[in-house]
Amino acid sequence: MAFINFNSYSNFPHMKYLFIIAIVSLITACGVKQPVESTQTTETGSIYVTSQPDSALIFLDGQNTFRLTPDTLTNIPVGNHFLKVQRDGYESLQDSIQVHVASDSTATISFQLKKLVYIGLLAVTSDPPGAEIFVNGESSGMFTPDTLQLAPGSYDVRLEKNGFIAYQQTAQVENGATTELKIDLEIQQRVLFESFGNVSCTPCVESAENLERFRSEHTQPNYVLFEYYANWPSPNDPFYLESPQDVDKRVRYYSIYTLPSLRLNGQTGVDASKYDQIESAYNTAVAQQNTPLAISLTRRLDQDTLRVSVEIYDYDQVLNDDQLRLFVSIYEDDIHFDSPPGSNGLKDFNFVFRKFLTDREGDPITGTEFNYKIKWQDWEFPNSHVVAFIQNISTQKVLQTTIN
Repeated sequence: MAFINFNSYSNFPHMKYLFIIAIVSLITACGVKQPVESTQTTETGSIYVTSQPDSALIFLDGQNTFRLTPDTLTNIPVGNHFLKVQRDGYESLQDSIQVHVASDSTATISFQLKKLVYIGLLAVTSDPPGAEIFVNGESSGMFTPDTLQLAPGSYDVRLEKNGFIAYQQTAQVENGATTELKIDLEIQQRVLFESFGNVSCTPCVESAENLERFRSEHTQPNYVLFEYYANWPSPNDPFYLESPQDVDKRVRYYSIYTLPSLRLNGQTGVDASKYDQIESAYNTAVAQQNTPLAISLTRRLDQDTLRVSVEIYDYDQVLNDDQLRLFVSIYEDDIHFDSPPGSNGLKDFNFVFRKFLTDREGDPITGTEFNYKIKWQDWEFPNSHVVAFIQNISTQKVLQTTIN
């Protein structure tokens, strides 16, 4: 069973009215509930971080904040967090400090740094540049090309750049000497699943279960999956109402008339109710995915503003095609409702499309660097993902995708 968009029957007025009567009867019988979202809100506080000497890079729960001491980290969820700092040529006397953040208050912590006496240099370059340098599993806070001051010894060096496969090797640093690493990064090939559903679409329950199973069984970084929520059978779908024009555009672009629907790399329709078909289509698409295009994406939440930067690397003049468009979107995981927002009974949702940062028809690719910013909504930032993909708007083929 699938839910059909009866607007596609506009050329047959009598059939359209029959569909209206049928849908109204179904909704009345099922008792569609108005969406009731959880009223839970996230309480936050702040952390003031200092160091002696200052200008040390601050890491919160293992993530680079890109802020230097002294500084105040704001909008931190209430609870326990781990802080550490790094400064080139120094080591911290405290490996990390646990701090408890209380609601609407500021916690203060301080680090003591000791200058290294015996050091060697590790000069790291990469193609493309801008890869984050990790040493022994921890971010150095530095990006290629750069030179690190390290105590003599053996180090596991790892380079990470969004849109490329991470590279790792061992480097030996000698006292008073310079060790050089020059790395060519390999493109991370990814395919894109775009799903279509609705909170009152009963067959979408089976589709949702299949997509959840697929994600649990495929942890490799060679695909991206998110779902648009259309305006039927329930026009009150809260996810649809978040960005109705964005969703309508994709529904019309792909001529989606039944729910659930699933597209793979734009061109391939997949029956989401059959898990083996999802698996088969995915395996075929991954085997065929070999584009010379790379997309690198960074995101940063600055107070209440999301800032996104996109870099495109074209290694074979693919971008000469004027039909290519860049799309950048946001989706969110781990959304819970106290009561089902629709008639299909689901209360927990993943892969939920929120909005496009680009034009909903995509942005023409007139360069290789793009920057976007939006006022952040009441979405959970740790559960949110930014996706960028390049699509040929004539053929519908998605050439490359990345996610952060």
